[in-house]
Amino acid sequence: MSDFYTAWLERSKNNQKTVDEAPRVARSKDLKWVRTPQDYKAALMIAPELGFPTGGSCLMRAEIPVGWHTGRHLHGEEAIYVESGEGFIILDDKRYDFFPGTIFHIPYRSPHQLFNTGSVPVGYLSGLAWHLEADVYMGKMEQLEECGENDPKILAQFPKEESQDWPEDGRRISMHQKQFEKSDESKHGATYFLMGRSGKQNGFKATGVAISSIFVDLPHTKSHSHAHPEAYLYALEGDGYSEIGGKRYDWNQGDAVHVPPGMLHHQHFNPYDRDMKELRFEFGIRYWLVDQWKGYTTVDKHLKATTHMVD
Repeated sequence: MSDFYTAWLERSKNNQKTVDEAPRVARSKDLKWVRTPQDYKAALMIAPELGFPTGGSCLMRAEIPVGWHTGRHLHGEEAIYVESGEGFIILDDKRYDFFPGTIFHIPYRSPHQLFNTGSVPVGYLSGLAWHLEADVYMGKMEQLEECGENDPKILAQFPKEESQDWPEDGRRISMHQKQFEKSDESKHGATYFLMGRSGKQNGFKATGVAISSIFVDLPHTKSHSHAHPEAYLYALEGDGYSEIGGKRYDWNQGDAVHVPPGMLHHQHFNPYDRDMKELRFEFGIRYWLVDQWKGYTTVDKHLKATTHMVD
């Protein structure tokens, strides 16, 4: 029988093997849609259940039919991007409206529920650190109400939106696409910092999960070459490919790219004739590790190189 320490060494080797052999791209066309108590229609994109070696995080897509609402529940932090449709979310009994492109930060254990009040289905993306929270016994999830059809009488009772901020401490809860501001960052054709690199920008105070930014890569350009613990990219527009750990992974609009933990060197390319736009999710565990991991750099010597692709 091996001792506990030998088992730890073996687990370290197995962890590396898992990362090396894991998928890197979640294909929109391959999603497995299911009905849950929370969502009429939902599918995991990047998650441990699908073989992705995440740092305890996951990415989900969901859809709310016309005239429906999600369930009402509470759990750890969540970051939401509304891809289509309009309506509002009730969070801690306050209303926050949404439209295509709206982002939400859901504070830790704040009850919330989304309502579709428009004429088309609401499609949204959700990033959570559920698996990490659950594994450290801090991820209690409670289902307070199941999804279902809207009741006009109940809808009429909800208050109007008063603010985009959370009255508890003044942090920002929502941000609409028309409020996005282009940054001076030059590693892409354009960068829009939403919740920022660490969840603390534009009034947000996300610590578990954040929608950090939107990258726009112009035709026939590439991002800078770099490394960091983990991030997700969701292809909002265009097609392209990523080189992660020396291997090429092609992806299309609607797909998601997983840059796994482990400081794998990576770079993103747009070899086509139209803009490529990526939504970026990142998680607080990354910065907890960065603060301890001495001696590594997140951006390599090619940072100053041209972003134009050379045949």
